[in-house]
Amino acid sequence: MYIASILVVIISLLGAYNLDLFNSAPRTTTPTAYSTLSPDFPSMPTDASKLRILTQNMFMRPPLIKNNRSDWKDARLDYFIEHILPNYDIVCLQEMFEYASSRRARLMAAAQKLGYRYSVTSERQFLWNVGIDGGLVILSRLPVVQTERMTFQRGMGPDWLAMKGVLYAKVAVEGGTHAHVFTTHTQASYGEVVITQPDVKRRLAQLYEFHGFIEAVLPRHRAAGEPVILSGDFNVDSRDHARVDASVGYEREVEDGVATSDEGQAMMAILRGHGIDPRVLGPDNTDTFKGKAVYEFHDSLKERLGYHPVTFGNIVVDQQGKAQPRETVLTTEHDNMVMHSIDYILWYNPDEHPGGMSAQLEDVGVAPNFTPGQEFSQISDHYGVSAEIKFVKN
Repeated sequence: MYIASILVVIISLLGAYNLDLFNSAPRTTTPTAYSTLSPDFPSMPTDASKLRILTQNMFMRPPLIKNNRSDWKDARLDYFIEHILPNYDIVCLQEMFEYASSRRARLMAAAQKLGYRYSVTSERQFLWNVGIDGGLVILSRLPVVQTERMTFQRGMGPDWLAMKGVLYAKVAVEGGTHAHVFTTHTQASYGEVVITQPDVKRRLAQLYEFHGFIEAVLPRHRAAGEPVILSGDFNVDSRDHARVDASVGYEREVEDGVATSDEGQAMMAILRGHGIDPRVLGPDNTDTFKGKAVYEFHDSLKERLGYHPVTFGNIVVDQQGKAQPRETVLTTEHDNMVMHSIDYILWYNPDEHPGGMSAQLEDVGVAPNFTPGQEFSQISDHYGVSAEIKFVKN
């Protein structure tokens, strides 16, 4: 990872004006290849009262950075545009970096052709910023009537170079109501994760900043009864990895994913505004990360499934009953089979809309986004998370 940091510094020096110095021509398609598609693409929803949302860490880091032989960046982006992007109404992306690459521009042009006429992105960065953009994107087919951004306190280690933060979009929905969509990407951990580590505290501090941003945005932009969606790669593993049955030779996704880790509990307490017992982070810690306002966000995946599903470092069990890594092309050997649950769609909508419209979270689940027939087996080293929201007249 630190080698990757050095490469990013080199790219920063060479990419002072955000020139596409290293990006090769796309292997199969370009934005112009989509010019014949109508905005009424066949996969657009026929029922305008339903909103389909995807959050996906795209693993599109700046040029020259890769985990293994290749990250297949261009081919994965082409596949995403052709096979995945048409299926949603709002798409929230992380690690879709613009710096020193034209890939984000290619994505935005293709998305326009597919009917995503509204977008919010992380601010571009230049040499004097000594860092790269935050890699966040929100794409929407429906009108975005208000946007805001915030940047976290800078991260630690390799994350110091990325201007990570939060994007917000107020999306106009049928019936005069709105959906309030946030997406984020927080501090990562490199190596074994212990809640008392400095990078964990930095991540929780960023989630506290996120809560503060929510406190600032919602009172100005949200009406009663309008749903709030927090999405993204929070880098908080909510699985506690305790095996219920020690006789099984591997961690099972369902049976061993019911209990919530200490950090997962801390994440929800901070985002809701309750704060934490400071001793959770060590005897000398005094930070409670308690907010001024309380928003009772729901972990939609956990509540719907009854366990914390794996979104990173999954396994498959072979015929001999032995666990094998599910994906090895994009994921580092160190991260194979870690079975982390770090990607989320959180939901908040406790009150009634004065106009009689109500929003219901009708479905939510993991979107592995496998890529059959490709050199890579899935669109990213992360799975996505998808949800469907139904707006109904009371």
